[in-house]
Amino acid sequence: MTDIALPALDGTNPLGFLAALGTLDAVSAAIPGATLRWTEDLVPHAVIGGPGALGQLLDTLDKDREQWTGSALLGFPADGQPLADAKPDGRQLRQWLEHAGDQAGHRADADLLCALVAEDAFDNNGRAKPTHLHFTAGQQKFLGMVRELAAAVDRDRLHEALCGPWRYDSPLPSLSWDSRGERIYAVRALNPANEKRLGVPGADWLAFRGLIFYPVTRTSRGSLRTTACDTAWKSSAFRWPIWTGQATRPVVRSLVADPSLVSRPPKATPADLTARGIASIRQAAIRRSDQGGYGSFGPPDTLVSTDSTM
Repeated sequence: MTDIALPALDGTNPLGFLAALGTLDAVSAAIPGATLRWTEDLVPHAVIGGPGALGQLLDTLDKDREQWTGSALLGFPADGQPLADAKPDGRQLRQWLEHAGDQAGHRADADLLCALVAEDAFDNNGRAKPTHLHFTAGQQKFLGMVRELAAAVDRDRLHEALCGPWRYDSPLPSLSWDSRGERIYAVRALNPANEKRLGVPGADWLAFRGLIFYPVTRTSRGSLRTTACDTAWKSSAFRWPIWTGQATRPVVRSLVADPSLVSRPPKATPADLTARGIASIRQAAIRRSDQGGYGSFGPPDTLVSTDSTM
């Protein structure tokens, strides 16, 4: 199986990590047995195993993107204006779940929807409470932004996302998962709210695809729990492992949801990580603004590593 290094997908950055997962999911649909691992460099980057060459990988990712543009997930409701955000009321949520579940030839619709919303988990306004990785608010509408990415990202933008350098020159929507892109007013001369955020749309699209590994569920109290995140909405954090051995999609799905790796605090010791081929466990705080509730990731930290004495 050929290994293809993806040097722009930095495993210490949530955007790079999620984009690598999205890449694996798309490739696995076309090439069963495809794998993902991380290099042992100081800054680990993703390595995909499966496609014969980079060109084949890009073709696979671009074809996958095209298939999602008309999907049940992004096109619901099919007979009206598609949902702008992942916050339908109870009636629409049931219809959306049923519609996605009816797509016999595209099970991924239902799987990815289950990473956005959970049945019977609602906010105080009776709207579905979206995943903790939903960082948009105000005039930003998550599903509308994703549809725009799906329609506009092309092979060149996918190449940029995987191989770099990230140019940060695109006015296409940014889903705010780049820990290097946080704009904090306190350390800026001017309020950044009025500035147009430029991003890396190929990485944002692939990271959206990566959400499929992070299903959400309803707790007994009716709140939302997102895999690998704390339950609290405004004081949460996202945790993820970095592994060095080749891992297929089912193995990766298990790793990123393993409570011993992604609970607070992780239960795994450095010896446990070494035995399982895991180099480290990372965490990034989830920050939400008081005005509007816009989300962003704080600087990532290393919680446990094979080199630590924690």
